[in-house]
Amino acid sequence: MTDRERRHLILYAITSTQFALPFMLSGVAVALPAIGAEFQSGAVALSLVESTFIATTAMFLLPMGRYADLRGHAPLFIKGLCIFCVTTLLLALAPNMPVFILLRFVQGIGGAMTLSTGLAMLMNAYPREERGRALGIATAGVYLGLSAGPYLGGMLTSALGWRSVFYASLPLLLLALLFVLRLKRLGRNVVDEPFDRVGALLSALGIGLIVAGSAGFAHAAGKAALAAGIVFLAAFVFWELRHPAPLLDMRLLRRNRPFALGCIVQYINYAASFSVTFLMSLYLQCGRGISPYEAGAVLVVQPLVQAALSPLCGRLADKHPPHLIATAGMAVVTVALIMAAGFDAETSNTAFYAMLAILGLGIALFASPNATVIMGSVESRNFGVASAMTAGMRTTGMTTSMVLVSLALAHFMGHEAVSAQNFGQYLKVMHVLLTGFAVFSGIGVLLSLRGSLDRRPVPQEEDGKG
Repeated sequence: MTDRERRHLILYAITSTQFALPFMLSGVAVALPAIGAEFQSGAVALSLVESTFIATTAMFLLPMGRYADLRGHAPLFIKGLCIFCVTTLLLALAPNMPVFILLRFVQGIGGAMTLSTGLAMLMNAYPREERGRALGIATAGVYLGLSAGPYLGGMLTSALGWRSVFYASLPLLLLALLFVLRLKRLGRNVVDEPFDRVGALLSALGIGLIVAGSAGFAHAAGKAALAAGIVFLAAFVFWELRHPAPLLDMRLLRRNRPFALGCIVQYINYAASFSVTFLMSLYLQCGRGISPYEAGAVLVVQPLVQAALSPLCGRLADKHPPHLIATAGMAVVTVALIMAAGFDAETSNTAFYAMLAILGLGIALFASPNATVIMGSVESRNFGVASAMTAGMRTTGMTTSMVLVSLALAHFMGHEAVSAQNFGQYLKVMHVLLTGFAVFSGIGVLLSLRGSLDRRPVPQEEDGKG
């Protein structure tokens, strides 16, 4: 097998997992009513189906990334993919809701193992001049999963039942596993350093409680969980600053400006843009009177543009400074958010489609170049941590975005469902949210620009094989 064929197999396997996780999140979300009806479960149990998966993935990203840096990226990726495949099959066979939620927890661990190692494997497999394109293709997988999930999940659930969503995901995952197992040279670089178990526990508890607390912030238990999560993260930082072999080397955040700013801007981008689809879905259905299926067909424009342009934008990051491309992407996202903030009941279809296309372009320009910034700003021994931080900031940003939307709707509209009758009130809430997101995104532009001005060279090493 040639090196080129080997790289292609790795790229396919990683892109498949980048697709599978968001598909499993967005596709299952559509199937939740059917799952609840079969298991006779209420809203709280159904909310746990999604929040358990998100929280578990977020909790284990950083510990898994660091463990992979110490013991090898590929072995952990394969184990994570095996766990994800097995739990996907078992979820399709789940007999009741408690078992289903437990399996989602285990599936989230498998997802964290693959997400925290995938980008690191790409960085090790590809030469520097081709890494941006590879990251762009992998990023396209994320957007395809997000866009295909609601459509395919709804279609499969309607035609074959909710269990078919999991069955349909298996062939892609098994093929990815087969491809990875075919590789002859799966390097296993073992670093003679202890694994920071205390740091792993503190970070997992802190992140898990913050994600869970944010999702349930409207209740007292959610506020308590959020506060406890902040305390655990503060303890984590205190511990890491004094540990000789920390889980997260704080020097990466204190002294490595491209890495620190890249992570911050990653979070800002997803926090500012992720909930636009949700807000526009309500806008179309309640203000324009179209069906959920028609709204989904319209909104798919944005992720399709992102998926189509991400490989090209990744290639641009190979040829030009990725900081500048990512900054341009943040600026374009800000323009799209400003456009959306001005929508009213009379907004033309042309303006709506233009906003979606511009938003898709902006995120495509941002995502893979910014991932190139983060991954390229560290030495190969920290690729796992950088990969985990890239995915972690994305997950945390998405969660923050939806939590802010939920809090705003609850504050301004109470428990009243959005409908054609109160669409005017919803528009006011939407304007406030999107204006705030546009301002937040503008701050991201400034931070990304500051990072682009820092041109200190990153230590150059030989490409690894981990």
